[in-house]
Amino acid sequence: MGGNDIGFSELIRQCAKSGILYFATGSGKYTGNHAPCRGQYVDGTTDTVRQKINTVGDRLADTLAEVRRRAPQARVYVVGYPAILPAAAGDCGRDMGLAPGDVTFLHQEQQQLNTTLRQRAEDAGAGYVDTYAPSNGHDVCSARESRWVEPLVPLAPAAPVHPNARGERGMADAVINTIKASKGS
Repeated sequence: MGGNDIGFSELIRQCAKSGILYFATGSGKYTGNHAPCRGQYVDGTTDTVRQKINTVGDRLADTLAEVRRRAPQARVYVVGYPAILPAAAGDCGRDMGLAPGDVTFLHQEQQQLNTTLRQRAEDAGAGYVDTYAPSNGHDVCSARESRWVEPLVPLAPAAPVHPNARGERGMADAVINTIKASKGS
């Protein structure tokens, strides 16, 4: 439960389509809108992506409760998401086809997803594995030889906007380190 349930990869593809139009029409010169995709998902105080994140959080809470009921002695861990995009666009937006404000918007939505996953795990007495911190600086906009997540057009064997082998290894290390740390406490 997580990014696939909120359609995060599709969200990024949709934002890339908006970004291509943004760059083709003068990078906001004519529209002044540096986050055209955000406007498709956020209207005033209604954020449809956050609504989906909350729904995923509720489903995760229900699932964790059921796991606890069926296996009360089990040690359960919820694994968060690695850094997919940087906090600010920099040169990344153009490479990913994202308007600068949409890089920030998508980063914030991912942060909210990780926060929700962490909160639901903690509320249920489960462990949480932070893969964001160790992957920070290794997002899709990082150098090819250091990134953990591939861009929309992968240059390493991986699905678009998903971890490559380096990312999977880094995330596995985060899981192992979290489990070891929990055994020591």
